[in-house]
Amino acid sequence: MKFVLPAVLISLWLLNPSASAQGASGSTNIADRVARIILPDPAALNSPNASPPTGVRPSRSERPDFPPELKQRLRSFESLREIYLAQEELRKKLKAATTDQDRERLRAQLQVLRDEWLDKSRAFKEETRTRLEEMKSELSPKYREALDEAKQRALDTAAEHKRPRDEH
Repeated sequence: MKFVLPAVLISLWLLNPSASAQGASGSTNIADRVARIILPDPAALNSPNASPPTGVRPSRSERPDFPPELKQRLRSFESLREIYLAQEELRKKLKAATTDQDRERLRAQLQVLRDEWLDKSRAFKEETRTRLEEMKSELSPKYREALDEAKQRALDTAAEHKRPRDEH
């Protein structure tokens, strides 16, 4: 009994530093701790020793490289994302525009970006349809029939649950 109290005190003393270290700082994000956004050094980005762009992964033997088709899709997505972000920026400027000339100029820019996006969207849909047909032709007849039946059932189910627009 006389050894129990010192043993409890020693164990509490040993646990105290590890418990205080786990909850002391709160966040492990350095930006939270310094209360500002940390941006990369522009000089380091322009140096010849700079690391590759963010979208490029360094090759490693244990991690195989992406197939070319996937790389193409990623590049396509990135370009569409850039167009979308440019449109959002123009929309913000349009809201803040003060003169009619500014508004008209920004509307024209938005229309050009929208047309580009629609063209790319149509091309992507067509590419997807073509690839789907190619994949279907590669399937054996048994699987092709199962795929067609599942598609028809999905269309029938959707038609059954579709309500007329005048009913709400």
